[in-house]
Amino acid sequence: HILARLHPRYNPGATYEAFRDSTSPAKLVMNPGLPRLSAWVPVEWIRGQRIVYERNPYYWKVDSAGNQLPYADRLIFTIIRDSQVILLKFVNGEIDLYGRYARISMYTTLRAEERKGKFDLHLADSGSGPAFYLNWDCPKLALREAFRNKQVRMALSFAVNREEISEIVYFGLLEPAGYAFSRSSPYYSEAAHQLYTAYDPGKARQLMDGAGYRDSDGDGYRELKDGSRFEMNIDVVAPGEGVDVCELVRSQWEAIGVKVNLNSALRDIIWPRRVNGDFDIHYWDLEGPQDPLGRLNDWAIMGPTVPFWHHNASLEGPEWLREATRYIQNTLTTADTTQSRSYMEAARDLHANNVPAIAVGSAPRIWGSTARLGNVPQKMLIADVFRGFGREVCHEQIFIRP
Repeated sequence: HILARLHPRYNPGATYEAFRDSTSPAKLVMNPGLPRLSAWVPVEWIRGQRIVYERNPYYWKVDSAGNQLPYADRLIFTIIRDSQVILLKFVNGEIDLYGRYARISMYTTLRAEERKGKFDLHLADSGSGPAFYLNWDCPKLALREAFRNKQVRMALSFAVNREEISEIVYFGLLEPAGYAFSRSSPYYSEAAHQLYTAYDPGKARQLMDGAGYRDSDGDGYRELKDGSRFEMNIDVVAPGEGVDVCELVRSQWEAIGVKVNLNSALRDIIWPRRVNGDFDIHYWDLEGPQDPLGRLNDWAIMGPTVPFWHHNASLEGPEWLREATRYIQNTLTTADTTQSRSYMEAARDLHANNVPAIAVGSAPRIWGSTARLGNVPQKMLIADVFRGFGREVCHEQIFIRP
């Protein structure tokens, strides 16, 4: 009855266009006045400034003592456009929960400030970390041919010094890992997780030589099969630690004779290039290793233009990827847990063995909570496949200390 006045069936003066605009996901979540079952209901929304929620007196959950949740009366979200300002406000006690825009580069500052006792700093398992997605349908045909060569992909992985990247960018907190399911996955395998991750530039050079990519003119760079220089561009969103990771990997790949350029730009520029397949290598966090079934389009050929790193996979994808897709599709249609495990482990090994993308490791996520909050979870998994930071924090259980 709340929305009836906006719908042409009940209000001749309304239009479907207005109804659509009034019931967008943002409007349904943030507009005051809509009945809902959530722990809080919106009472104020000032676009671009802040959103205020108050506890829902009809919320259906109770604690173990029978007290109705949520404990807190109000949630206030303030829109702050600068991540450094968010950091400063959290350190000063103006923000109670900090995680969505926390960066690993802030780790030492937060750890030092934590000693003052105003907040607690937490490290959460992300199950994921930096990865380099090779474009199997690269517009540059000679480079496309190289990317589809398993020896080249293995060489690029062996050439990455993951320990160095961990120490320089992640304060030693990154766990080196390859292209496989993460530790948080029920189908995790240590052997698959560490496949092709040993730093071995000598072996990388041998693999490149064996694949037929050599430096015949002595300029320090190998040549592609068409005689041009083995040169590739990495798309990376800037600013951020991704640029630092890419700088290190660039020097490591150039050490085995591959010329690398960085194309660092805002997300609004990098993302359309990814979607359109207009890239050589796309830098991003490894997507869905915690639960590949939640990111099917990254691990299987689920449509004519996916996965994004191989738009033409449905037409010319390798047999191993087709086989992995069949295993994953079989998992979706069986209730036999033993059989589904067998399917997923087979899909896992096919991906790990064929290393379609170069993963660097599993990086922790940092987040914090002020000391005045109680019932804050001390351990959780922050993963995009589970909607990232915030979804796993059950705010209704948090209370304000007296």
